[in-house]
Amino acid sequence: ESSATDCCSSPRRNGADALARKYMFRIRDEHDYGAERGEGTKIVFGELTFPEDGFCLRYEEAEGDLAGCTTHLTCTGSTLVSVVRTGPVATELTVEPGRRHSCPYETEYGTLLLGVTGEQVEADLDEQGGELRFSYTIDHDGDIVARNTLHITVKETF
Repeated sequence: ESSATDCCSSPRRNGADALARKYMFRIRDEHDYGAERGEGTKIVFGELTFPEDGFCLRYEEAEGDLAGCTTHLTCTGSTLVSVVRTGPVATELTVEPGRRHSCPYETEYGTLLLGVTGEQVEADLDEQGGELRFSYTIDHDGDIVARNTLHITVKETF
């Protein structure tokens, strides 16, 4: 079975080899922590590849709490999203509509095991770019602590 990092390093589309091209990712994050709501937008540059039955976005985090991390976001079969972050902050997140996954989240005090329940995944992406939107809830010990929605717009750079 391939990991997200393996998946992003083997750019194949329809059985044909393809070079990883450079893309701009506009990532809009909306989050609701009970009484507190927030949103943010960041723009990063990275690679888009097309392993079998899906696609993979790979980019480096340059600022904020995640500076120095590499993020691999894969979407398989247009319904399963996996986000694997390596570096100073290591996390794994699996989003699948209607299913709850246990996902490790590393903190400075140790690793937490959080429940992630997918609400929706919408993907419309090809070699020219497109969009990915997914939403999920996060729970700890069965109590929902957050609801998140990510909307990623992908554009090829020249």
